[in-house]
Amino acid sequence: MRVVAAPRDENDVMAEERARLSAWASSNDWSYVEYNDAFDLLSRLTELQVAVTQQISELEIVAHGNPAICNDVSLENVLIIGESLRRIAGVSDHTAVYLSGCNTGLEFNGECIARSFASSFKAAVFGSRGYLAGTHAERNEHCVASFKLDDIVYHSYPGGANAVHAEVWTRFGLRSGPGGGKNMQIKVATSGFRTVNVTDAEGRNLTTAIEELVLTPSAESARMRMAPDLTFALKLSDGEHVFELLAGGTVLRDPVTKRVWQFERGREVLRSLLPYRKLPAA
Repeated sequence: MRVVAAPRDENDVMAEERARLSAWASSNDWSYVEYNDAFDLLSRLTELQVAVTQQISELEIVAHGNPAICNDVSLENVLIIGESLRRIAGVSDHTAVYLSGCNTGLEFNGECIARSFASSFKAAVFGSRGYLAGTHAERNEHCVASFKLDDIVYHSYPGGANAVHAEVWTRFGLRSGPGGGKNMQIKVATSGFRTVNVTDAEGRNLTTAIEELVLTPSAESARMRMAPDLTFALKLSDGEHVFELLAGGTVLRDPVTKRVWQFERGREVLRSLLPYRKLPAA
């Protein structure tokens, strides 16, 4: 059994993906499922396997991605998700997982979601080598290292490539490590924004740079399966605003208006703020 899964994201890109894949799958020997979050995906796969009772040979998770995120699968929960997926009946050493979002097979700031997933899943996991369109299931996948749209350059992550079909994917798969451990841990999920203290100069510089930037002409965000590298809230002169950094920090996006600006110095900002993303929310 081969499964292609798509999230119920409320955006036009994923709406089109769901409509196309749900119609395509049944006549092409693939099972189609939709999910709300990573844990709902595990539940849906469990229900599907109970109903069909077949081994799952391939699972493609269609998602927004970057080197640290594949929709709701992130560096914070990938250990739990990978190990939980492995316990589902019908999943085995021979199950291949495709993280079908942009740049999921690349590394940035020491992070690679496909590599981390493979480490916990203990079987083959494939990540994309660039900004991705199409799917492995449909055999129409292709990616680009970088691209330009409306004068906004979406820069490449390290190792990005222009590729089609099988060359789109980097395969990860690690042998199981020794089991057990001296301590038992309980992991508590958190959400929301955490306040991060920066120097007055850093804060003023960032605020000034963004206030000046958003007054310049913007463009419509590219309609691709990209996840933000970082989401942060910043108080500007007219109040709190939420922004996203894309393309390794080089593109600033307003998630409300879906407008984007070129922000070359954003990569420096991203590298300085990334460590805080791994802290629990306040």
